[in-house]
Amino acid sequence: MSEKKTKAKTIFEHLSGIKEKKVPWKSLSDMDKKSFDVYRINRFLSMNLDLLPIVNVLQKYTIGILSPKDVYNLYLDFLPKKKSFDKYVKGKKEGKYNKELLGYLSSWYGVSQREVIDYLELLPKEDTIKILMKYGLTEKEAKKLLK
Repeated sequence: MSEKKTKAKTIFEHLSGIKEKKVPWKSLSDMDKKSFDVYRINRFLSMNLDLLPIVNVLQKYTIGILSPKDVYNLYLDFLPKKKSFDKYVKGKKEGKYNKELLGYLSSWYGVSQREVIDYLELLPKEDTIKILMKYGLTEKEAKKLLK
């Protein structure tokens, strides 16, 4: 007789258990109960724009106040029984923008370089080039900084 190695459920299996299959907490193994990470569950649930407002409101109770068992049961009862694919939204990459570019724009807008990164996500490329040219850069140099 060979022993069967059991693994704890993954985050995706837990999400499926509370959203699609509606698996009760008492039917989870001890290993599965230990692997239920409230923070990660909240994070993945918040990737679904339909669930974001609900998760946002419940998060102040699910982190620290309620036990993992209570959080599991809350989501089990509260979330609709529905399969969904929720695209994971990654954070911004560090170093995506040239430091010199950030320096010029930080000076221009009078804000931190961190805030300038948000501006760059919204600003048209042409406007950014015009600002850089006011600092004496050529159009070619400005475009090079934006790459």
